[in-house]
Amino acid sequence: MPTSRTAANPSTAIRRFPNSSRSSMDQNSLRERIIDQFSYRGKRADIWRAFDLLLETDEFLNLGYSEWYQPHVFGSSQRRLVTEVGSRIESYPPGTDGVRLLDIGCGRGGPAIHLTNRFGSRVTGLDLVPYNIERATENARGKQAETEFVVGDATKLPFATDSFTACTAIDALVYLPDRNSVFAGVADVLEPKGVFVVSDLVMRSDVSETERRVVDSFADAWDMPSIGTVEQYKAALDDSNLELETVENITGHSVGRFRKWTSLYLQLLRSPTRSLLERLYRAYDLDPTGITEQVKAAHRALPFLQHVVLVAKAEAP
Repeated sequence: MPTSRTAANPSTAIRRFPNSSRSSMDQNSLRERIIDQFSYRGKRADIWRAFDLLLETDEFLNLGYSEWYQPHVFGSSQRRLVTEVGSRIESYPPGTDGVRLLDIGCGRGGPAIHLTNRFGSRVTGLDLVPYNIERATENARGKQAETEFVVGDATKLPFATDSFTACTAIDALVYLPDRNSVFAGVADVLEPKGVFVVSDLVMRSDVSETERRVVDSFADAWDMPSIGTVEQYKAALDDSNLELETVENITGHSVGRFRKWTSLYLQLLRSPTRSLLERLYRAYDLDPTGITEQVKAAHRALPFLQHVVLVAKAEAP
């Protein structure tokens, strides 16, 4: 896929992710909500337990990537996104074979294992959620993948300076309110000229205040802080001495297709099959009301969201 080369413009870019009612919220409370959600505790976890019935969410928690002819809801769309991220690293020297790679927000280990097996990287995965690290360690067992997994805070990376040649954050930073600290930490632990590849969900930069509130409601329903824009990511990377190389909009391969599924879901709720669907949920001990609230919030926000891949490099000394 062609890429566009984009340089951050210090004179016009927003220098920081601005504080808001979401990003200035009690971060300890947000941490606990995220841990509960991905540890399958509380009503916000039910949406992921439902995804388990269709997707590889026991290993992969990202948004996925699919060409127009590929099914997205079923199959390996999430694995394909990791392949896309790995190919971006591979295109920069020294490539991927044998390099030390940090995967921030590693989730349940699927991306780290895939990056090791497909590209030959030696991957350290870091995640805030102990349950995710337990699952990642279990998933890696017996797969001869050169990986290790660590519980930790991405805003306070527990690694020495110049520890890694490459770093990834695959649809993970959207859950972090202090992305500036993450980028500063990445700049520190990356070797000079090391590569940083981020895929993430962002808000369109041209939204109105009303549309922004819709996106904020979606973020709240999914236990996220305020969702940033590409311009804010660019500015934060620049502030952290990470040189932005490329920005790709991959919305058409992922979230641009999601509204078809949320529309179908909402149509089912207005049809006689609603009772059957709710009985199915209860058979799996899932809360249909909570899941429906989250799907509705996503449906309203999807027109104002994008999925992007950014590649940056650590500056030479």
